[in-house]
Amino acid sequence: MQKIYRLTQRGSFTYVYKKSVPKHSPLLTLYSVPAHNLKIGVVVGKKVGNSVVRSRVKRRISERFRLLIPFVDHNRNYVVVAKSSCADATSAQINEELVSLLKKCSFWVEQ
Repeated sequence: MQKIYRLTQRGSFTYVYKKSVPKHSPLLTLYSVPAHNLKIGVVVGKKVGNSVVRSRVKRRISERFRLLIPFVDHNRNYVVVAKSSCADATSAQINEELVSLLKKCSFWVEQ
């Protein structure tokens, strides 16, 4: 994912957690708040696995979201939290979950 789309500051993550209502799926949880431009943060906790597994899950989620950038609302900040079942999921399953969560929240923009 390009640097301009990354959510990096701890305070930004905290703000998104406090101000949004989470949407859950079996693999992921999506938080979102209105913002001036698009920023995306990916969180993978220690319950998912060791550092190798966590990094792989984070890369998969980031890549899937990067491919969905043209189809999402660009006036929001998103935080995607991986659940422990995400460690065994394929990239296609992660993509399906992201798309379904974005559509459920009405953040999906057809072009």
